[in-house]
Amino acid sequence: MKKHLTIALLIFFFSSADAEECSHNSLRCMSTILGPLRQTTKSEAKDGFSHFTLDKKEIYKAKTDYMVINDYDTTLRNEKYLMTKAVISYTSHIPCNQFNPIFYCNISIIIDLTNSKPIVSNTFTSETGDSHIDWVSWGKSNSIIVFKDESKFKYADGHVEKVTKEKDAADENDAKK
Repeated sequence: MKKHLTIALLIFFFSSADAEECSHNSLRCMSTILGPLRQTTKSEAKDGFSHFTLDKKEIYKAKTDYMVINDYDTTLRNEKYLMTKAVISYTSHIPCNQFNPIFYCNISIIIDLTNSKPIVSNTFTSETGDSHIDWVSWGKSNSIIVFKDESKFKYADGHVEKVTKEKDAADENDAKK
């Protein structure tokens, strides 16, 4: 009897540990350096929001049907690639243009997991409002996000800001000093 109880406990423990990892083919769960990042869609959540949870704790929610991980950075640990930063995008159910109340923007955020606690950036939107991300250059201190409409944004220290030619010129002049 004792032997069967021990085996049952071992099976429970190891199956629970495996359940915490994301499957390699999962579209709504990513293995990260801080634990599994999971998405719950609006239809699954039944509260009108889609949610991202990190290690079972909610870190972001939005009034949308679902969110997409557009691009992400990884690190190699214990022979596994684990996500460290990601750009999450979604179409908001809240109109973003006061002059056109039926226009819904494509909203993006960055989730940064490089510290001991997750950092969720401010939201940002391309100039046209409906453009999608073309490419991302991930860096240790900052990252550049470029949309197909050529809108550029810079992420650093938990904050995303639009990059403009004037801003680029000022940054270059500061660097020369």
